[in-house]
Order: sequence, then structure tokens, then C-alpha cells
Amino acid sequence: MIQADPIESPSQALSQAPSETPYVEVPADQAGQVPDGMTPQQGPSRFDELMDLVIRIWDTEIFRINETPIVVSKLTLSLLFFVIGLILAKLISRRVENTILPRFKVDPGPASAIQTILYYLMLTIAAVLALQFAGVPLTVFTIFGGALALGIGFGSQNVVNNFISGLILLIERPIQVNDLVTVQDETGTVVKIGARATQIHSYAGTTFIVPNSKLLENSVINWNLPTKKLRVIIRVGVAYGSDTALVKSLLEELLNDHIRVLESTENRVLFTDFGDSSLNFEVHFWIIPRTVLDRRQIESDLRFKIDQLFRENNITIPFPQRDLNFNPSSPISVEIKNQG
Repeated sequence: MIQADPIESPSQALSQAPSETPYVEVPADQAGQVPDGMTPQQGPSRFDELMDLVIRIWDTEIFRINETPIVVSKLTLSLLFFVIGLILAKLISRRVENTILPRFKVDPGPASAIQTILYYLMLTIAAVLALQFAGVPLTVFTIFGGALALGIGFGSQNVVNNFISGLILLIERPIQVNDLVTVQDETGTVVKIGARATQIHSYAGTTFIVPNSKLLENSVINWNLPTKKLRVIIRVGVAYGSDTALVKSLLEELLNDHIRVLESTENRVLFTDFGDSSLNFEVHFWIIPRTVLDRRQIESDLRFKIDQLFRENNITIPFPQRDLNFNPSSPISVEIKNQG
């Protein structure tokens, strides 16, 4: 027995037809109008075209290294990764210097050295990771090693020399931040030891920059080594006929009374010489100056006190004198002229 398929009515056939109406390209009439009831074919929008262009540029190959393609997307993301690593390295190293190390009572000098070394270490790690993210094999540096070394030897010798000298200064620490130093007849306080140069703040308020290599090649006086104690000498003269024992007693009393003079068995009052116009004394003592101005202030205070003590005890500080003796063979004629 054969069963025939049921015959669908026209209304059922229309209800089961696809709901989507296909777009058919219909030519416009002479007036440029599409006939009624017809829908023109719609092409891609400008936004889609722009996105296609961005995607093509994003995946564009720039160059190849050892058959490894370097595309715009990887290179851009790796540069962004390096910039983020640079910012994080700076923030973390400063946080360590200003917050963490002071809790362990680390001095400012070693703390600055640790901060600089940590910063460059983190920066190197960020650079290596960025290269790996971009797909640049590290073996490429072995290829360009000879050319890089040649370029450094001719064009960047001073830069590399100063950089290595800066690392030596940070590791050996012959000078540290806040040390009082004298470089080429300039005295000041070390403000910063950088990768290329060291900044020193002078007494006049200026900051002079010294290449790190110069600090290792030339003589540098560090007033804070081996300790921050500094010996100061004040010279003073008294008139002939003064009581030298009283002068010594007054100067020793001065050293004992001043609060900034350190107590030491090496503090001395020395009678150094019989000068042309005075009996010369030297006062030797130890202080811990904070700055160049602080040292000069202490010396000035002591000189004011010396002048006061000598005045109270009738001890004269003479000025230079010269005696001229005439022994002519004949009388000397003297004329007085009226200038009016």
C-alpha cells in the first residue's frame, strides 16, 4: 500500500517559507530611484573597513630574525611591557630605598647604592622579558656581538667607562651619599651617585657633576672616612709679653665648654712659634660637621669666644708691625709744604 504525501495548502506553504528576504541588486531607474517594494544590496560599512585595515596593520610583518617573523602586534606589546617594567622598577626601587631599608636602619649611602643596583637589575629583567615576548631570540646578540663590541669600543667608550666606574663606586663605596668630599679644589656634599656621573652640592649652592671615571682616576678627599670626625685647627697670636700659661688655660677652657667640640685626649693647645709680631698658638680639636657651612660656623663661634676671653683677661692680639731704623751718614732734610 502506497501512502501519498499530504498536500499542503498555499497558506501553509507561505507560513513555512524562510522569513529572511534575500537582498537582490535592483538597477535604479533613470532618476536614480529604486523601484517600490525592492531593497538594494547593502555592502560593508566604513567601520568594518576600518577594522579590517587595523587588523591587517596589526598583523603586518616588519622584519625577520633567524626566520622568526616580528610583527607589529608583538613589537607594540613588547614595548608597552618594557615601559610598564621601567615604571615598576623605578617605583619599587624608590619604595625600597625610602620605606623598607630605613626600617632596617640602613644608612642613606648604602641605601642609595642598593636602590641603584636594584633598579638596573629590574630594568634588565624587563628588557629580556620584553624581547622574549616580541619573539626576538637572545641568540641574535651573539650574531651582533662583534659589531656591538666594536661600536662600544669606538663610540661609547666613555659612557661604558663611566657606567662601570659607577658600579664600582656603588659596590666599594669609597664615597657615599651625604659624604663631604673635595674634588679638584671643590668641596661639597654628595647628592647622588648615578650611572654616568655623580652630583655634588657645593657650599656656594651650585651642583657640579663629576664623571664617575674621574672619581676613580683622580685624587678625592673624603672628609667622612674612616669616620665623620674631622680635625680642625684654629691659629691665633698674642702680643709679646703676654702670660703664655694663661693663654693656654683659656684656650683649653674654650674647648671644654663648647658643645660641638668632641671630648678627646687628642685635643691640644700648642705653642707653635715666636713670630715676627706675635707669640703663635694653635688649637687642635675634633668635630662632626654636617655641611661645609656647619664647619665654618663652629670655627667662627670659637674665634668669637677667643676674642671675648682675651679681652676679659687683657690679652692683646697684635697686628703685624715693622720697625724701620734709619742710620744716615748725614742729616736728613725735611720739607713741609702748604698744600693750600
